[in-house]
Amino acid sequence: MIKYLKVVTDIRFWIFVFFIIRLETINLPPLDEHAWRQSITLGVARNYSEVDATFWEPKTVICDSRDGILAQEFPILNYLIFIFWSIFGEQNWVFRLIVLTTSSIGLVYFFHLLKRLFNADIAFASVIVFAVSVSFIYSRKAMPDVFSVSLCIIAIEYAYRFKYNSNFLNGLSFFILLSLGLLSKMPAAMLLPFGWWLLDFRKEGLKNILKLLLLGFIALLMMFLWYWVWVPWAEKTYHFRLFYPTSLLEGYLELKENLQDLGKRFYPIALTSTISFLFCLLGVVLALIKKERKIIILFLLSSFILIFFMLKTGRVFSGHDYYIIPFVPTMSVMAGYAISFLSQWKYVFYAILIVISVEAIKVHKNDFFVADFNRKYLRLESITEKYVKKSDRILVNSGEGQPWMMYLAKRRGWSVSDRMKDTSWVNGESAVGLKYLLIDKSKWNDTIPYPVLYDDIDFRLYEVQSERVKQ
Repeated sequence: MIKYLKVVTDIRFWIFVFFIIRLETINLPPLDEHAWRQSITLGVARNYSEVDATFWEPKTVICDSRDGILAQEFPILNYLIFIFWSIFGEQNWVFRLIVLTTSSIGLVYFFHLLKRLFNADIAFASVIVFAVSVSFIYSRKAMPDVFSVSLCIIAIEYAYRFKYNSNFLNGLSFFILLSLGLLSKMPAAMLLPFGWWLLDFRKEGLKNILKLLLLGFIALLMMFLWYWVWVPWAEKTYHFRLFYPTSLLEGYLELKENLQDLGKRFYPIALTSTISFLFCLLGVVLALIKKERKIIILFLLSSFILIFFMLKTGRVFSGHDYYIIPFVPTMSVMAGYAISFLSQWKYVFYAILIVISVEAIKVHKNDFFVADFNRKYLRLESITEKYVKKSDRILVNSGEGQPWMMYLAKRRGWSVSDRMKDTSWVNGESAVGLKYLLIDKSKWNDTIPYPVLYDDIDFRLYEVQSERVKQ
């Protein structure tokens, strides 16, 4: 029994188990939850391969007749996917494994970071709670949210290592990982309060602290230059936006109008497990009662940054599950702190964590499979491969700015809701490159006066540039 207990008390065992569980359907096409956001990431990665590999010019698949350079996050994740696709082929397991591996490594470093800041029991419980939270399922999606959070966690642990051992590699790792984490997703800045206790200005360690501050400032400056200089310039120049920030007042009013959806970001979405959330609330209360300064400071600083991002994103925050992810590590610490009071009863401590894990993973399991009503979209590539050249632009009717149907068709062009009904508009767009209309009949099943190349129960393919059309 003692032998088995030793295994269960090793955080690496739990992280490995969670990793193995998420390998199920690892080659799943990006038709799970938030297919549209994954298709943006993956479309850019594919265009690096098929169109132009210039790192600074990430191109979207929804580009109409233009190049489609997208004002998006710093495209390190897109480029990594492109590189590994170049090696292994365009397999879905590639992008899922990149994010899953990064997040699993991040959990290991999260344990070391929290053990350093608090104690082993708080660290252990917090990592388990975070591992099975909303990050559990988003850590296998082609999205930069968990990826960026993981990079920042690892970076901050390296900062503490540098503080006590000014090894060049520790400093370099901190700088590179923090820069990439913040550039990959700006809300990852919510992790910065975990580095608050680096700010120790006593004489003996002052030199190392000043170096860390300089490196951290440069990382923040790079984030600022990307999101406040390059992104606005790219939006103005290329007219393809991904971000729609609001003023603080507008954000407040939008959040106020969507209070119910906003509340769901914190419960049940953030920690997934009801038990975890109750422990999180208990942790806040206990920290205040016991005047746990570190816990309180972490919670307040992270909450301040969270509120700022909430106000800057408004209804976008309240309408998307994954926007809460950068705040989940802090919520996990609050829960882990409360759970740690049970550590004097080891069997109860581990039993609670097992129950939390089972409860949360059960909720996540539905997202491991493609819903039956989405399976038809897996046929899109076979249709376009037969009738449409790679370089030809097409129109799909998945909705304005919705890239998933285009991505699965492996083409570029227009995505609309119903503009294909306007033949004069279609004819105008055909003059600048539109050649085919690929119509999802479940969204619109009327006919339009163009030659039909393919027709089945789900899809119809029209040709809009041909001699037959001209006649």
